[in-house]
Amino acid sequence: MTVPAGQRAQITLADGTKVWLNAQPTLTYSHDFGRNERNVELDGGAYFEVAKNKEIPFYVNTETNQVRVVETHFNVCAYRGSNEFTTTLLEGIVDIYAKGSEHSLTRLGVNEVFIFWDGKFRKERFTDFDYLRWKDGLYCFDDTPFNLLLGKLEKYYKVKIVVENPKVLNYRCTGKFKDQDGVEHVLKVLRLNNKFTYTKDDETNVITIN
Repeated sequence: MTVPAGQRAQITLADGTKVWLNAQPTLTYSHDFGRNERNVELDGGAYFEVAKNKEIPFYVNTETNQVRVVETHFNVCAYRGSNEFTTTLLEGIVDIYAKGSEHSLTRLGVNEVFIFWDGKFRKERFTDFDYLRWKDGLYCFDDTPFNLLLGKLEKYYKVKIVVENPKVLNYRCTGKFKDQDGVEHVLKVLRLNNKFTYTKDDETNVITIN
């Protein structure tokens, strides 16, 4: 299943697990999911409320890592090609594995987040619960570096953003936006407190920031 840019979806799997899909993810699983195995492949962002089944663990497989759970509520963000993988746990316990490994990298407890970036990982306490409000159609940023914010907008709205003015990369931004407002609305609001201009080529879907 694939969700278009700027949209979200909520599905229930055959075992009763509920999944919320962020913009542009792809979630795949076998036709007999839930019978003898519970394996899903994720490219993108998703929030899971996993149905309890001690006999059949639930696995989320991504490009770089694997999450193993029995019953829990957690968020995974792992877009293919981004060199980034994060798992945030709100309830229960999850084990994190490197893809293809049988040895756990770490175990997460409640309100902990695992961050894997460019070959290195760390675990820390999770306090920014606004981060998960994308489930409700809100994208929230709190003192976020401008380059990271632009990267998220590219993923959420399937656009290419080119920065011609490197000074804007020093900006840090705070705000909350509805996903249905669109990328241009977000940029127009950000311009109120940050000096930049932009143009958008609708044919190529490229935004240039000056």
